[in-house]
Amino acid sequence: MVLEVPPEKQNATKLDTTLLPLNHSKILVPYIQAMAAAPFALNALQLENNGKVWNILEIGLGTGILNSFLHNVFTNINITAIELEQGMYEIAKKYFGLIEDNYQRVIIEDGLRYLQKTSSSQSKFNVIFIDACYDRIVDEVMCPVEAFMLKQNLHIVKKALTKNGIVVLSVLTFEENELRKIQKRYTDVFGSCHLITDGLNLVNHVLACGEYRRNKAKFVRKLKEIYQKFEFNSEPNID
Repeated sequence: MVLEVPPEKQNATKLDTTLLPLNHSKILVPYIQAMAAAPFALNALQLENNGKVWNILEIGLGTGILNSFLHNVFTNINITAIELEQGMYEIAKKYFGLIEDNYQRVIIEDGLRYLQKTSSSQSKFNVIFIDACYDRIVDEVMCPVEAFMLKQNLHIVKKALTKNGIVVLSVLTFEENELRKIQKRYTDVFGSCHLITDGLNLVNHVLACGEYRRNKAKFVRKLKEIYQKFEFNSEPNID
């Protein structure tokens, strides 16, 4: 998501950015680039529109960069975003161009509680994005919150996925040991995980986990292809 500044205003000394159009087809934040690309690299989503509708659950709307990108670029992705804070939802609507329509909706609710309510339904998700964070460091971790580090809750997440579905998790920690603990818990529950780390910011990580046969070389190749397709310019480290 970037602001589009018209040529006639590029040298202006004063500029009201709230009046500028937003381009949702671009992502500049490296860890969000990784979150967006990982499902395509693992074939949980496909670039081609073959008539199939893909169902996505996003826990943690934030400013809506990730979901707005997918909603803008693809016409066959059905997005449900869960946001705990009403104020954050209003910021996304007012300042970041969040659009709600038949293919994108926001529900103000606790993400785990939503999963618990829907776990018994027939609705399954191809991808579940989790970007649920504290507003401070708690036990060396900012993302995810504790609810999404407990194994019993991860089984609830897994139950909401389709057979070939994946979970994509944002991890923000300054401690390698904490990162590895989170990675192990997710691997224990989901079967396989790839770890993607921003090459310039070694505290932002993304885990992409599911019941797939882990092949690092293939994943690295496909992820690079997706980055080029989406014109992402960051260079992630992959484990």
